[in-house]
Amino acid sequence: MKIPFKEYIKLLSKYLKEQKLYVTILGIILASDIVLQLVSPQILRYFIDAAKGGETARSLTIAALIFIGAAIVQQLLNIGATYVSQNVGWEATNALREDLIEHCINLDMEFHKSHQSGELIERVDGDVTALFNFFSKFMLNVLNNIVLLLGILILLLREDWRIGLSLTSFAFFAMYVIWHMQVKNTGNWVEYRQANAKLFGFLGEQITSTEDIRSSGANNHVMNRYYRTIRDMLPLRIKSTMAYYNIWSATLVVFAIGNVIAFGVSAYLWRTGIITIGTVYLVFNYTELLARPIEQIRTQLQDLQKAAASIARVKELFDTKSKLQEGTEVLNSKEPISISVKDVSFQYEEGTPVLKNISLELNKGKILGVLGHTGSGKTTLARLLVRLYDVTSGELFLSGQKINSLKFEDITNNIAYVTQDVQLFNATIRENLSLFNPKIKDEEILNIIHDIGLTQWYSSLPQGLDTFLEAGGGGLSAGEAQLLAFVRVFLKNPRLIILDEATARLDPITEQLIEKALDKLLKDRTCVIIAHRLWTVQRADDIVILEDGSILEHGVRETLLENKASIFYSLMEKGIEEVLV
Repeated sequence: MKIPFKEYIKLLSKYLKEQKLYVTILGIILASDIVLQLVSPQILRYFIDAAKGGETARSLTIAALIFIGAAIVQQLLNIGATYVSQNVGWEATNALREDLIEHCINLDMEFHKSHQSGELIERVDGDVTALFNFFSKFMLNVLNNIVLLLGILILLLREDWRIGLSLTSFAFFAMYVIWHMQVKNTGNWVEYRQANAKLFGFLGEQITSTEDIRSSGANNHVMNRYYRTIRDMLPLRIKSTMAYYNIWSATLVVFAIGNVIAFGVSAYLWRTGIITIGTVYLVFNYTELLARPIEQIRTQLQDLQKAAASIARVKELFDTKSKLQEGTEVLNSKEPISISVKDVSFQYEEGTPVLKNISLELNKGKILGVLGHTGSGKTTLARLLVRLYDVTSGELFLSGQKINSLKFEDITNNIAYVTQDVQLFNATIRENLSLFNPKIKDEEILNIIHDIGLTQWYSSLPQGLDTFLEAGGGGLSAGEAQLLAFVRVFLKNPRLIILDEATARLDPITEQLIEKALDKLLKDRTCVIIAHRLWTVQRADDIVILEDGSILEHGVRETLLENKASIFYSLMEKGIEEVLV
């Protein structure tokens, strides 16, 4: 896969521009190192010729000390370059990770449903990690090695045109061979990284489903899938690794040819008396040094090959756009939100409608109870109301304004969506309730806890608001997790609340606490209660019953109860507790 050069420059300029000082320091360090690498052989040449020519011990000692000093400074420069480049690399890759995470969070639910969590983790973290060397010192190293290469060739030409010409020809030949072999194998790393992401996606999916796998006895099936994934991945790994070793082997052969050329030319010129023995050593030393930038450029091309695969995948992720386009308006009214659904149809997959021409109205401050079988479209309706998806056809209005004309932030700030699955973080109770908002004070949280009758529950917490929760809410019951969700809603103070079977998993005692909380929570707010238990919608003003994506019945709850021909009346009359099947 060929990546345009401008993509490399674009990525570098974006994530290194904030570190201009450190990049400049790194450039100076590397440039100083090049000077010392070029000077050191000259010192040794002088030492050898001086020793053979009978120079005093004092002159030889000074030359030796200068050489040792240069070697020490070189080591210090290498340490400094490593330290600075590591910092530059981490700063750049962390910034890139942040941007990728933010981009993924803002993508629509259709994208997240089609990508496994493990796959996204590998793309956000694994691909970016592969770019570490690219950000830390790749471009500077390439430039410095090119300068070092040119410096060596110029100094060799300065010694003798025959030496310079022969080794310059060798250098170009070596670069051509290595570059040609490298370019041919770039696609191997792209395929390998894709297979690696697939493996991580598979592992993430299985880890989150461990309980279901073990309880259903699917261990062997999962392991067989794992082995198949590994077997598919192995040939790609072998192919990309063998390409690397082929280049490495070719490099050894090329460098051997370079040494033969250097010794042959130097031996001829020395025998004819054109150069000294010190110069022979100088040529040999420079030839060995010549191998270093070529070898490093080869290694950097290998890193570039990996980087190209990662850049392609990062670019592909950045180029993925959300199908939900943000509006520009805010809700004009500060009163409870009214809802208007007009001929709305929706389908997750083309040709499979989930909602069919739904139309309903809910006035501000009223409560709508939504009933229906599993799969009737209740949760889908809720997701459309909070704009996790856009309708396939029809229109949806909040307080008279089209939902797709509103800003995402305005929808989020004014609507609370509570499901039976509460997302809890590996953090304190305070952070889980405030959702990491430092502006929310402890007094505000405690007042709400006491106001909705959760004082006894709060008293049971070992460290109060500082009680630390494990990842996923470990240590809390489903009821306690749901209580946290309701406190979040009070802190948010929304104008529309959607309860999507939020009390389905609660025990009787917790249900009573939730009922008391709901009495206060729903006051002066519009609410949509999606439920399969009939008692849950007793406080509803209006009732809608869905069946196979269509409205089976819709009306005022009291009117439906008085109408003996209504479905709702029949359900209540027969005392059916749950509307599930």
